[in-house]
Amino acid sequence: MDTILLSSATIMAASVLFACGLNGTKLPTLVHVSEESNVDGSFLISSILCQRLRISNVGTLLVCLQHGYQHYTKAGMRLGYDCNVFVGKTLSVLDPLTDIARDFPVSNWLISGDTNIADVLLQEIKKQIMGTNFSVRTHNTIIIDNLAILYNLGASKEDVQMFFNDLMHLTKQMDNLSLITKMSNSDIFCVEDSNISKCSLVHVNVLNLKSGLFHEVDGKLLIKRCQDENDDNCDWNVTTKEVLYKVNERNIKIYNPGEIGIKA
Repeated sequence: MDTILLSSATIMAASVLFACGLNGTKLPTLVHVSEESNVDGSFLISSILCQRLRISNVGTLLVCLQHGYQHYTKAGMRLGYDCNVFVGKTLSVLDPLTDIARDFPVSNWLISGDTNIADVLLQEIKKQIMGTNFSVRTHNTIIIDNLAILYNLGASKEDVQMFFNDLMHLTKQMDNLSLITKMSNSDIFCVEDSNISKCSLVHVNVLNLKSGLFHEVDGKLLIKRCQDENDDNCDWNVTTKEVLYKVNERNIKIYNPGEIGIKA
């Protein structure tokens, strides 16, 4: 079994996942991260990626939409891991925007006709997940950051909803697959973000502090978790938790509301 040494920064990243209930070897089937306007929840994606990569024989497909792959390599270095070590092994990467910039105007992601970017991305995700590199893994995770960027690439709201629904059905067909999505929930995306969050077993809302900006805290996480993964309608069986967070250069600190004299 591969052994990976964990730095103190990696342990600090694990603490935010523990607060969200995402620190297990097998993640819940559907996890959705919503981010309020003027908030970047990518630190959660980096933390989840860090946790996935440190587990032996667990596959991860990272779909980069808001940030390019280089963003995650730099974030990983700050958290104590090197993504490049895992690429082609337990990590595969889809980076459409970087590919378009490099290969314009002949990139495979530049769509014409009736096909939209969400359909092309869905087929590529399925191709990757059903390939030999992932079929031998004990568990696989698809991480997509950020669904709202698909609108900028020409997808309609219906296209994005169908894209998510198809991936949700894929998790039901494959019992060793988890889906992690992130989406901006600004006014123009709030309905779609809400629809996706209602399908998720864990919903993490990354929010600004209502009481203003503070040096010690960047914002708060509102975490809702369904207690029974097999319950198709678990609205009545949800636990809710709030924590405050601070993203530093090399770690992420978590506080309980009121712990450092700040109101959430």
